[in-house]
Amino acid sequence: MTQFSILGIFVLSTLSSSAFGNVLAPRGPRDVEGCGGSIFVEDAVVIDAPLSANCKWQIKTDENRVLVFTVVSAGGNFKQVEEFLSIHDGLGLDSSVLLFENQKVHEVSKKELPEAIYTTGSVAEVRFKKTPTSVFKLKIQKAVNCPFNLGAESQCGRVVDETSCYCATFTKRDQTSQTSYCDSNAMKLWAIESYEEEFAIQTVWGTSNTMWTSGSDEQMEGKWIWETTGSNLYPGYANWADGQPDNLGQEGTENCLHINGSRNGRVGWNNLPCSNLLDAICEAHS
Repeated sequence: MTQFSILGIFVLSTLSSSAFGNVLAPRGPRDVEGCGGSIFVEDAVVIDAPLSANCKWQIKTDENRVLVFTVVSAGGNFKQVEEFLSIHDGLGLDSSVLLFENQKVHEVSKKELPEAIYTTGSVAEVRFKKTPTSVFKLKIQKAVNCPFNLGAESQCGRVVDETSCYCATFTKRDQTSQTSYCDSNAMKLWAIESYEEEFAIQTVWGTSNTMWTSGSDEQMEGKWIWETTGSNLYPGYANWADGQPDNLGQEGTENCLHINGSRNGRVGWNNLPCSNLLDAICEAHS
Protein backbone atom coordinates (compact mmCIF):
# COMPACT_ATOMS: atom_id res chain seq x y z
CA MET A 1 0.00 0.00 0.00
CA THR A 2 1.28 3.50 -0.81
CA GLN A 3 2.60 5.37 2.22
CA PHE A 4 2.13 9.12 2.33
CA SER A 5 3.84 11.74 4.45
CA ILE A 6 2.01 14.39 6.49
CA LEU A 7 3.20 17.10 4.13
CA GLY A 8 0.23 16.70 1.84
CA ILE A 9 0.24 14.50 -1.21
CA PHE A 10 -2.72 14.68 -3.51
CA VAL A 11 -3.50 11.65 -5.61
CA LEU A 12 -5.51 12.62 -8.66
CA SER A 13 -5.93 9.22 -10.21
CA THR A 14 -5.09 5.61 -9.51
CA LEU A 15 -3.18 3.06 -11.49
CA SER A 16 -3.36 -0.64 -11.99
CA SER A 17 -0.23 -2.76 -12.10
CA SER A 18 0.54 -4.05 -15.58
CA ALA A 19 0.36 -7.80 -16.11
CA PHE A 20 3.44 -9.74 -17.13
CA GLY A 21 3.72 -9.81 -20.85
CA ASN A 22 1.48 -6.81 -21.42
CA VAL A 23 3.19 -4.18 -23.55
CA LEU A 24 0.14 -2.01 -24.06
CA ALA A 25 0.28 1.51 -22.67
CA PRO A 26 -0.72 1.65 -18.98
CA ARG A 27 -3.22 4.10 -17.61
CA GLY A 28 -1.93 7.63 -17.10
CA PRO A 29 0.41 8.17 -14.14
CA ARG A 30 -0.90 9.74 -10.98
CA ASP A 31 0.20 13.29 -10.15
CA VAL A 32 1.80 13.94 -6.78
CA GLU A 33 2.04 17.46 -5.37
CA GLY A 34 3.72 18.85 -2.27
CA CYS A 35 7.24 19.21 -0.91
CA GLY A 36 8.70 15.84 0.00
CA GLY A 37 7.45 12.57 1.38
CA SER A 38 7.40 8.84 0.64
CA ILE A 39 5.93 7.20 -2.46
CA PHE A 40 5.49 3.59 -3.48
CA VAL A 41 5.45 3.27 -7.27
CA GLU A 42 3.04 0.58 -8.43
CA ASP A 43 3.30 1.64 -12.06
CA ALA A 44 4.08 5.33 -12.56
CA VAL A 45 3.86 8.66 -10.72
CA VAL A 46 4.61 12.25 -11.69
CA ILE A 47 6.15 14.69 -9.20
CA ASP A 48 5.68 18.42 -9.66
CA ALA A 49 8.85 20.45 -9.13
CA PRO A 50 8.29 22.14 -5.72
CA LEU A 51 8.13 25.89 -5.21
CA SER A 52 10.91 25.74 -2.64
CA ALA A 53 14.26 24.04 -2.06
CA ASN A 54 15.21 21.35 0.50
CA CYS A 55 12.44 18.93 -0.53
CA LYS A 56 13.18 15.21 -0.41
CA TRP A 57 11.16 12.37 -1.89
CA GLN A 58 11.85 8.78 -0.91
CA ILE A 59 10.77 6.47 -3.73
CA LYS A 60 10.23 2.72 -3.53
CA THR A 61 8.87 0.00 -5.79
CA ASP A 62 8.73 -3.82 -5.83
CA GLU A 63 11.93 -5.45 -4.59
CA ASN A 64 12.63 -7.25 -7.87
CA ARG A 65 12.24 -4.12 -10.01
CA VAL A 66 14.15 -0.87 -10.60
CA LEU A 67 13.03 2.74 -10.98
CA VAL A 68 13.32 4.84 -14.12
CA PHE A 69 13.19 8.66 -14.08
CA THR A 70 12.31 10.89 -17.04
CA VAL A 71 11.72 14.63 -17.26
CA VAL A 72 8.30 15.86 -18.33
CA SER A 73 8.57 19.26 -20.06
CA ALA A 74 11.88 21.16 -19.94
CA GLY A 75 12.47 19.48 -23.27
CA GLY A 76 12.79 16.15 -21.50
CA ASN A 77 16.40 17.13 -20.87
CA PHE A 78 18.15 16.29 -17.61
CA LYS A 79 20.83 18.93 -18.26
CA GLN A 80 18.21 21.65 -17.89
CA VAL A 81 17.04 20.44 -14.47
CA GLU A 82 20.08 18.83 -12.79
CA GLU A 83 21.07 22.07 -11.04
CA PHE A 84 17.75 21.95 -9.18
CA LEU A 85 17.68 18.29 -8.11
CA SER A 86 19.73 15.17 -7.59
CA ILE A 87 18.56 11.56 -7.97
CA HIS A 88 20.21 9.17 -5.53
CA ASP A 89 20.63 5.43 -6.02
CA GLY A 90 19.24 4.38 -2.66
CA LEU A 91 18.44 6.20 0.57
CA GLY A 92 20.73 7.98 2.97
CA LEU A 93 23.41 10.65 2.81
CA ASP A 94 26.03 8.33 1.33
CA SER A 95 23.90 7.11 -1.58
CA SER A 96 25.48 7.79 -4.96
CA VAL A 97 24.10 10.42 -7.33
CA LEU A 98 22.78 9.14 -10.66
CA LEU A 99 23.59 11.27 -13.72
CA PHE A 100 22.17 10.85 -17.21
CA GLU A 101 25.60 11.17 -18.83
CA ASN A 102 26.82 8.18 -16.80
CA GLN A 103 23.98 5.91 -17.85
CA LYS A 104 24.96 3.01 -20.10
CA VAL A 105 22.58 2.79 -23.03
CA HIS A 106 21.86 -0.49 -24.80
CA GLU A 107 22.99 -0.32 -28.40
CA VAL A 108 19.72 -1.75 -29.70
CA SER A 109 17.38 0.34 -27.54
CA LYS A 110 14.72 2.36 -29.33
CA LYS A 111 16.24 5.69 -30.33
CA GLU A 112 12.99 7.63 -29.82
CA LEU A 113 12.80 6.85 -26.10
CA PRO A 114 13.09 9.83 -23.73
CA GLU A 115 16.25 10.52 -21.75
CA ALA A 116 16.10 8.22 -18.74
CA ILE A 117 17.94 7.55 -15.50
CA TYR A 118 17.76 4.05 -14.01
CA THR A 119 18.45 2.97 -10.45
CA THR A 120 20.29 -0.27 -9.66
CA GLY A 121 17.72 -1.28 -7.03
CA SER A 122 14.15 -0.70 -5.92
CA VAL A 123 14.69 2.45 -3.82
CA ALA A 124 15.82 5.98 -4.61
CA GLU A 125 15.74 9.49 -3.20
CA VAL A 126 15.05 12.71 -5.09
CA ARG A 127 16.44 15.84 -3.47
CA PHE A 128 15.38 19.28 -4.70
CA LYS A 129 18.41 21.30 -3.67
CA LYS A 130 17.45 24.59 -5.33
CA THR A 131 14.16 26.31 -6.11
CA PRO A 132 13.38 25.66 -9.79
CA THR A 133 13.20 28.70 -12.02
CA SER A 134 10.87 26.98 -14.49
CA VAL A 135 7.96 24.58 -14.26
CA PHE A 136 8.74 20.91 -14.90
CA LYS A 137 7.67 17.47 -13.71
CA LEU A 138 9.57 14.31 -12.93
CA LYS A 139 8.03 11.04 -14.09
CA ILE A 140 8.96 7.90 -12.13
CA GLN A 141 8.09 4.41 -13.37
CA LYS A 142 8.61 0.85 -12.24
CA ALA A 143 10.84 -1.01 -14.71
CA VAL A 144 12.58 -4.33 -15.15
CA ASN A 145 16.34 -4.49 -15.01
CA CYS A 146 17.65 -5.00 -18.54
CA PRO A 147 20.98 -6.83 -18.97
CA PHE A 148 23.23 -6.04 -21.90
CA ASN A 149 23.32 -9.70 -22.87
CA LEU A 150 22.41 -13.13 -21.55
CA GLY A 151 25.79 -14.61 -22.31
CA ALA A 152 27.40 -15.57 -25.58
CA GLU A 153 25.50 -14.88 -28.79
CA SER A 154 22.77 -12.70 -27.29
CA GLN A 155 21.77 -9.05 -27.34
CA CYS A 156 19.37 -7.07 -25.14
CA GLY A 157 17.74 -3.66 -25.13
CA ARG A 158 14.76 -1.49 -24.28
CA VAL A 159 13.24 -2.07 -27.68
CA VAL A 160 9.60 -1.09 -27.10
CA ASP A 161 9.55 1.34 -24.13
CA GLU A 162 11.67 2.46 -21.19
CA THR A 163 10.22 -0.05 -18.70
CA SER A 164 10.39 -3.40 -20.55
CA CYS A 165 13.31 -5.44 -21.88
CA TYR A 166 13.81 -7.76 -24.85
CA CYS A 167 16.72 -10.10 -25.49
CA ALA A 168 17.54 -11.99 -28.67
CA THR A 169 19.47 -15.23 -28.38
CA PHE A 170 21.29 -16.37 -31.50
CA THR A 171 22.07 -19.82 -30.16
CA LYS A 172 19.71 -22.16 -31.97
CA ARG A 173 17.57 -24.40 -29.78
CA ASP A 174 14.23 -26.17 -30.01
CA GLN A 175 11.20 -24.25 -28.74
CA THR A 176 11.08 -26.02 -25.37
CA SER A 177 14.78 -25.33 -24.74
CA GLN A 178 14.34 -21.67 -25.69
CA THR A 179 11.47 -21.44 -23.20
CA SER A 180 13.73 -22.85 -20.49
CA TYR A 181 16.56 -20.51 -21.51
CA CYS A 182 14.33 -17.45 -21.11
CA ASP A 183 12.93 -18.73 -17.80
CA SER A 184 16.43 -19.31 -16.41
CA ASN A 185 17.24 -15.66 -17.13
CA ALA A 186 14.09 -14.34 -15.35
CA MET A 187 12.39 -13.65 -18.69
CA LYS A 188 9.69 -15.27 -20.81
CA LEU A 189 9.65 -16.53 -24.38
CA TRP A 190 8.03 -13.84 -26.52
CA ALA A 191 4.26 -13.44 -26.86
CA ILE A 192 3.44 -10.98 -29.67
CA GLU A 193 0.56 -8.75 -28.60
CA SER A 194 0.51 -5.92 -31.15
CA TYR A 195 1.77 -4.79 -34.54
CA GLU A 196 3.75 -2.02 -32.85
CA GLU A 197 5.57 -4.54 -30.66
CA GLU A 198 6.38 -6.85 -33.57
CA PHE A 199 7.49 -3.92 -35.75
CA ALA A 200 9.85 -2.73 -32.99
CA ILE A 201 11.45 -6.17 -32.79
CA GLN A 202 11.72 -6.44 -36.57
CA THR A 203 13.32 -2.99 -36.73
CA VAL A 204 16.06 -4.02 -34.30
CA TRP A 205 16.77 -7.61 -35.31
CA GLY A 206 15.60 -7.56 -38.91
CA THR A 207 13.54 -9.97 -40.96
CA SER A 208 16.36 -12.37 -41.85
CA ASN A 209 16.44 -14.08 -38.45
CA THR A 210 13.90 -16.85 -37.88
CA MET A 211 12.98 -16.82 -34.19
CA TRP A 212 10.81 -18.89 -31.88
CA THR A 213 7.95 -17.31 -29.99
CA SER A 214 5.77 -18.91 -27.30
CA GLY A 215 2.89 -19.42 -29.76
CA SER A 216 1.70 -23.04 -29.83
CA ASP A 217 -1.28 -25.26 -30.66
CA GLU A 218 0.33 -28.34 -29.14
CA GLN A 219 -2.36 -28.71 -26.47
CA MET A 220 -5.21 -28.66 -28.99
CA GLU A 221 -4.70 -28.75 -32.74
CA GLY A 222 -5.79 -25.47 -34.33
CA LYS A 223 -6.22 -23.61 -31.03
CA TRP A 224 -3.24 -21.27 -30.88
CA ILE A 225 -2.18 -19.77 -27.56
CA TRP A 226 0.76 -17.83 -26.18
CA GLU A 227 2.14 -20.38 -23.73
CA THR A 228 3.95 -17.82 -21.55
CA THR A 229 0.79 -15.80 -20.87
CA GLY A 230 -1.89 -18.45 -21.37
CA SER A 231 -3.85 -16.10 -23.64
CA ASN A 232 -5.43 -17.06 -26.95
CA LEU A 233 -4.25 -15.62 -30.24
CA TYR A 234 -7.86 -15.13 -31.29
CA PRO A 235 -9.42 -12.68 -30.89
CA GLY A 236 -6.33 -10.54 -31.00
CA TYR A 237 -3.37 -9.56 -33.13
CA ALA A 238 -2.13 -12.10 -35.70
CA ASN A 239 0.27 -11.77 -38.61
CA TRP A 240 0.44 -15.14 -40.32
CA ALA A 241 2.21 -15.35 -43.68
CA ASP A 242 0.02 -16.24 -46.65
CA GLY A 243 -1.22 -19.81 -46.38
CA GLN A 244 -0.17 -20.16 -42.72
CA PRO A 245 -0.58 -21.87 -40.38
CA ASP A 246 -0.41 -25.10 -42.30
CA ASN A 247 0.74 -28.58 -41.41
CA LEU A 248 2.95 -29.70 -44.26
CA GLY A 249 4.08 -33.26 -43.84
CA GLN A 250 2.51 -35.34 -41.09
CA GLU A 251 -0.75 -33.83 -39.76
CA GLY A 252 -0.44 -32.12 -36.39
CA THR A 253 3.35 -31.92 -36.18
CA GLU A 254 3.87 -28.20 -36.84
CA ASN A 255 2.74 -26.96 -33.44
CA CYS A 256 5.02 -23.98 -32.69
CA LEU A 257 5.00 -20.44 -34.06
CA HIS A 258 8.05 -18.55 -35.28
CA ILE A 259 8.38 -15.11 -36.84
CA ASN A 260 9.71 -14.32 -40.29
CA GLY A 261 7.99 -17.10 -42.20
CA SER A 262 7.71 -15.86 -45.79
CA ARG A 263 5.57 -16.93 -48.69
CA ASN A 264 5.07 -15.11 -51.99
CA GLY A 265 7.32 -12.30 -50.81
CA ARG A 266 5.27 -11.38 -47.72
CA VAL A 267 6.89 -11.69 -44.33
CA GLY A 268 4.73 -13.11 -41.55
CA TRP A 269 4.38 -15.92 -39.03
CA ASN A 270 4.83 -19.58 -39.77
CA ASN A 271 4.34 -22.83 -37.88
CA LEU A 272 7.02 -25.52 -37.65
CA PRO A 273 7.72 -28.64 -35.60
CA CYS A 274 8.72 -27.53 -32.09
CA SER A 275 11.87 -29.66 -32.38
CA ASN A 276 13.38 -27.40 -35.04
CA LEU A 277 16.43 -25.44 -33.91
CA LEU A 278 15.90 -21.65 -34.18
CA ASP A 279 16.94 -18.39 -32.52
CA ALA A 280 14.48 -16.79 -30.07
CA ILE A 281 13.29 -13.62 -28.36
CA CYS A 282 12.93 -13.36 -24.57
CA GLU A 283 10.96 -10.56 -22.90
CA ALA A 284 10.38 -9.10 -19.45
CA HIS A 285 7.87 -6.48 -18.31
CA SER A 286 7.33 -4.47 -15.18
